[in-house]
Amino acid sequence: MEVADYDKLWSGIPLDILGLISLRLVAADYFVFRAVCKHWRYAPLTSPPCPQSYTPSPFLMTLQKETGMVEFFDPVYNVVTSQKADIPKFRANWLLMSHGTRGMFFFNTISNDIIEFPDQLDENENSCSAWTFSCPPDSSSSDCFVVGFETGGYVPDVYIIKVGDIEWTYHFFRNHRSKFHATGCNNPLFFKNNIIYVLGDKGNLGTLSIKENSAAQRPKWKFYGKHFSCSKQRSIRKAYIVEDVDNGAMVVVFLSRDEGDVEVWRYKLNEEVLEREKITSLENNKTLFVSFGGSYLRTYIAQGLGNKIYLPMFHDNKGAFYCLVNRKYYSFDYSAIKAYSSSNIFNLVQPRSCIWIE
Repeated sequence: MEVADYDKLWSGIPLDILGLISLRLVAADYFVFRAVCKHWRYAPLTSPPCPQSYTPSPFLMTLQKETGMVEFFDPVYNVVTSQKADIPKFRANWLLMSHGTRGMFFFNTISNDIIEFPDQLDENENSCSAWTFSCPPDSSSSDCFVVGFETGGYVPDVYIIKVGDIEWTYHFFRNHRSKFHATGCNNPLFFKNNIIYVLGDKGNLGTLSIKENSAAQRPKWKFYGKHFSCSKQRSIRKAYIVEDVDNGAMVVVFLSRDEGDVEVWRYKLNEEVLEREKITSLENNKTLFVSFGGSYLRTYIAQGLGNKIYLPMFHDNKGAFYCLVNRKYYSFDYSAIKAYSSSNIFNLVQPRSCIWIE
């Protein structure tokens, strides 16, 4: 067979056959497939079959306050859809939301049920920089606690309420001699036994234990680990944390202040000792989805997304991720056959109000 005939055969595969091939490709693999030649570019994009072990991908929800719209970004197919911003319906269960300066409530996006909380203390508006809750409020296995962290550069003060209580309890902890500082709290993580993990500004770990299953009882802070070096502390621009269920630990994604270099660390408590290790790859080809309001570590999302960190960032309205293998940021536009890659975040945009949800 002559070379010219071979090329013609290769590029002349019927579109229905190419469609069957593309059906098994998503993300970067689909982009490479379409870049082979013009003929392959017109192959139809169809949803890939879901294997039995498939876990649906989280969606990045962004509230556009200027337009009053809510946008949902699908990382698998790299598309953004929009809808009106009344309380949106999507495939999540309970959301902790706020209205006004003191009001908090749970909203169930499936049943439309709402669980209202009493307003916070009259003399204090909602000054908490981070919120978390222990379990769904309709869970019969345990009581649901909602905790807000008020930070001022030292040990955070906390607001606590248990679903069913008639008022919030405010616990003051300001300790100027403490070696633990937390100005942002990012997204605190609830672990078992009502223990909350909080990342400190200096790279160490704080845990808050809710005592005797009561919001009124004074919770207890404990602190673990040495500070990072001063140069490393200064280099940290942002930090995202996510629970690592398989290892009974939490994973921290650090972005550098200068160009957005990424480091991933695993924090694990071994009795009273904090074990910290820098990791260069995600076990079992996992995918990370990180944001300040909520983050996820998933074993399998779709082929081509392993060892990737999806950030709440966009390039030309297309989602951006960081590849731990190539140490670069990427964004793909499948419809236009365009790709963007960079070793820094200078051309990436982060929405102000966004969170990964399921």
